[in-house]
This record gives sequence, C-alpha cells and structure tokens, in this order.
Amino acid sequence: MKSAILSILTFITFTANCLAQKDLINLAYGDHAQQTLDLFLPKNFDEKTPVIIMIHGGAWMMGGKEYTDKTSKDLRDRGFIVANIDYRYVSETVHCKDLLEDVDNAVAYVQKEGNKYGYNTIEVHMAGISAGGHLSLLYGYTTKRIVKSINAICPPTELDEVEMINHLKKVKLDPVVELLADAKYKPEGMQDEKFTLVSPCHRITRIPTLLIHGDNDHLVPYQQSLSLYMFLQERNVRSKLLTMKGKDHDAGMNDPITEQQALNAITEWVKTHN
Repeated sequence: MKSAILSILTFITFTANCLAQKDLINLAYGDHAQQTLDLFLPKNFDEKTPVIIMIHGGAWMMGGKEYTDKTSKDLRDRGFIVANIDYRYVSETVHCKDLLEDVDNAVAYVQKEGNKYGYNTIEVHMAGISAGGHLSLLYGYTTKRIVKSINAICPPTELDEVEMINHLKKVKLDPVVELLADAKYKPEGMQDEKFTLVSPCHRITRIPTLLIHGDNDHLVPYQQSLSLYMFLQERNVRSKLLTMKGKDHDAGMNDPITEQQALNAITEWVKTHN
C-alpha cells in the first residue's frame, strides 16, 4: 500500500513538472562562483525532448550567461530543454582545457538532474555564440559524451592560421587566445601545436554541425566559419553554413527578422539530429 501511494505521488510530481514551465536559476555545478547554470524546462517535455547546452560568448574573458539568456528562453519556448551555462575566464592559470572541463561538469550536472525531472540523461546538443560557439564546437568534437549536434554562431575556428593571427593582433585579442592555448604566438613560422589543439577546424569528428555567421563580422571573420564548413564538407560530415548577409558579429540576432531565421535553423537542426 505504501509503495503504491509513493508511486502515485511520484507520477503526480512528474506530471506537474511536465505541465509547468520551470526556470531554475543559478544552479551550482562546481565550487567556483562562475560555475553555475540556468536550467529552462518547457511546459511539456519527456525523455525524448532534446537537451541543449548553451554557452555564452565574451572572448573567453568576460560576460556571463546573461548574454545568452534571451536565446535560451526562445529555444525553451520552442519546446527544448536548455541549460544556459557560465564558466571561468581564461587567465594565467585557467586555459582552454579548464573551460572544457567546466563545460563537461555542467553537462554532467544537467544529465544528473534529468533523473529528477524526467528528461533525457544520455544525449545533448551543443550551442554557443562567439567564444561560446568555439567552446561548443571544441567540446562536441573532443568529448566522450554523446553529442547529437552542434550549433555555433559566429565562432572562431582556426586560431593557428596566419590571417586569423594577424586579425587577432589587429583587434588586440591575441593575448587572450595565448591564455586560452597556454602558449605564445611566434612572429613568424610554424606556431605552437597548442594553437592547433584549440582550433575546432583541426579537431573535427562526425557530429552534425550548423554554423551561423554574418559575412560582415568585424570581430570574428566570416572566413572562420567558411573554413570549418569546407573542412566538414571535405570529410562528408553533415553540415550547414547559414550566411547572415550584411550582418556583423551579432549574426543578425539583434534583428527580429534574422533572429527568427537563426532560431528556425537551430530548431530544425536539433530536431533533425535528435
């Protein structure tokens, strides 16, 4: 009798969770102040509902999940479970491997929470903007967890390439990328392998990848997404490049019309590869 009552209560709780939209804010997945995430649950979900891990931009050194709050909620409203995560900034002691560790710990936390709320605890879809797009690509291509798709908006992808290095120096971001890679750029010649290891172009696996990029991006050149797309196509990896014509580094996300185009593309990509 007691077990029957518990089963009924569990069912009622599960049903309530699935019928009420939930915003679970500032959940700690680690001990550092920036190791937090917001978990957005749609009104209706089950174990088949796609789970998206969203990563904010900010050149790996500033900002937070507030940058991707609206996009995360927009995707939540389209029926996805979205975890909008924060992570530590690069420094003399924090590098790319540490940021990827943060992402992995956040994914592990989200999957563990799935046991409580009744959503998928095995597979995720990665998404990110700018530096977050870079991390979503690099994490997706290198993790041992099951990543069903990657959705990257205006991501840096080839940090060991000459033109990109010159551009980074022009926009004064080369010291940040050096912290990311834990290496120093050389004035000329072959660069340290560490820059190659943090370049998604050189870490490709067979994960379906959607790229969205403005062709007038002054911060992260459009060529970065174009190069990755070409590498993906050469390797017959399912991939798509959505070019936001005339758009700068926001990739059209600040324009209601082109924002909807980007959200529609992500929605289709996730559903197709879930």
